[in-house]
This record gives sequence, structure tokens and C-alpha cells, in this order.
Amino acid sequence: MGDLEIAQNLKEDMISNGIHPDVVTYTILGNASYKAGQTFMAKHFFDEMLHAGLTPDRVAYTTRIVGELILGDTTKAFSLQEEMLAKGFPPDLVTYNVFIHGLCKLDNLEEASGLLEKMVNDGHVPDHVTYTSIIHAHLEKGHLKKGREVFHDMLSKGQIPTVVTYTVLIHAHALRGRLELAFTYFSEMLEKDVVPNVITYNALMIGLCKARRMDQAYKFFSEMEGRGIFPNKYTYTILINENCDIRNWPEALRLYKHMLDRGFQPDSCTHNALLKQLEKDYKVHAVQQVESLIHSSEKILGAKR
Repeated sequence: MGDLEIAQNLKEDMISNGIHPDVVTYTILGNASYKAGQTFMAKHFFDEMLHAGLTPDRVAYTTRIVGELILGDTTKAFSLQEEMLAKGFPPDLVTYNVFIHGLCKLDNLEEASGLLEKMVNDGHVPDHVTYTSIIHAHLEKGHLKKGREVFHDMLSKGQIPTVVTYTVLIHAHALRGRLELAFTYFSEMLEKDVVPNVITYNALMIGLCKARRMDQAYKFFSEMEGRGIFPNKYTYTILINENCDIRNWPEALRLYKHMLDRGFQPDSCTHNALLKQLEKDYKVHAVQQVESLIHSSEKILGAKR
């Protein structure tokens, strides 16, 4: 039984015991439904709230707006915002951030940027969440210069970048071969005592592997462990893929075994990278080794379940 089902059963128990759910109850259930990908149930809870004669508050409306943006229905999302306004809930920072983030995810950067301008004109101060959403959207489109401009605007407004802000900048620049800028942002975040995470290190390692600067990639691999930041399966996959590309099979297999020893389950991308390249080079013994490791890891995971 999942968490959402448990929550629904608790709601039914409340009703059977004469305790009527309030706005907070329905909002929690709606939010959980969206997170579980059950948008129909989320809308059902919102409608049930209205039929019960309850008036949604700002949080309830915002939750529903998030859901509509997840579904890509911006028309409905803005309609709900108008409804909020009519009920005496003008948009606040959270509302603007929800819209800007949602629009950026939907690749509607122009409208998101317009909303940023509107919120400033309405007297709201954008925070690091607002700026990071816009920066990330520009970087995803390959607008590196514009992303940097928004970042500098963020700094000029006194907003403090987080690990997420720095990581999206590092990832975009490293991925596109702008490693020196990626290193600059990495150094800057350390100077400002912003602690990098595994995603930050993975971003640097992807760029270094693409540039065939493997020694530096391994240096960062060691550094992250020295900082107490443990690699995840994507860290290993990055290094395995690159070692496959340069046909360093012993190292690729060593990493693969190390990954399994640490309890990470490689995905199909990792398996395919190894098997495809090994088969190309007729490394029959190595292929058999990998297939044996795959079967062993599947048995171990199956037993754990």
C-alpha cells in the first residue's frame, strides 16, 4: 500500500468518525496525488473540497496551479490565478516562483521572463529560486551568455546563489566545452562556502570526460570522496562510458565491479555501453564477465526485495 492510499484511508476513517476534512487535509491529499502522478485524483480532491463548502486558501490554489503546470495547461493555471485574485489572494513570491518554474519547464522562457519583470513591477523581490529557474532555462537552450547575465543580475540584487544555481551553471558550461568557466564557478562556490554535491561533481566530470581529460576527472572523483560526498551510479556510468569510448576495457570493468560492490544497480545505459563496445572489439571473455556480473547483481537485488 502506497503513502497516498494510506492517506486516503485515513481521510475515510476521519469521516466515519465524524471528523470532517478541512482545506489543509484536501490540500495535502491533492499535493500527494500530483507527486504520485495521479492528476485525476488531485482534481477530485480539489472538487470534493469545493462540494464540501470549503473555500480554498492560497496554498490550496497554489497546489492546484502546480498540478496544471505539470500537465502543461497554462491556460487553466492562469485561470486559477485569476480566481485566486478574485478571492482576495494576490500572487505572492511563491505563486510567481511556481509560475516561472513551470513555464521554464514547459520551454516558455519568454513568458517566464515577462512574469519576472511583472513581479518586480508589482513590488516583489525575486529570490534565488526565481533567478535559478530563469538561468537554468537559458542554459538549457544553449544561451550561455544570457544565463551568465541573469546570474550577474541576481548577484547585483543581493541574492545568494545556492548549490543548485552553481551546479546548473557548471553543468551547462562543462557540457559545452567551456571548462574554464565551469572551473571558475566551482572555485567561486567553494570561496563562498557553498558546498558542492554529487551532481556538481558529476557535471564537472562529464565535461572533463568529453574533453578526454581523464586524469582531471579522476582527480575530482577522489576529491569528492575526500569531502565525504559519495559517488552515485551516474558518477560511475560517466567514467565507464568514457573508458569504453577510449577502449580501456580493464578500467571499465574495474569501475563496473566497484559500482556493484558499492550496491549500485547499473542501468541499461551502463550495460549497453560495456557490451556494445566489447562486442565490437570481439572481447568475448570480457563480454562473458559483464554478463555474469549483470546476472549476479540481478540475483542479489532480487533476494533483497
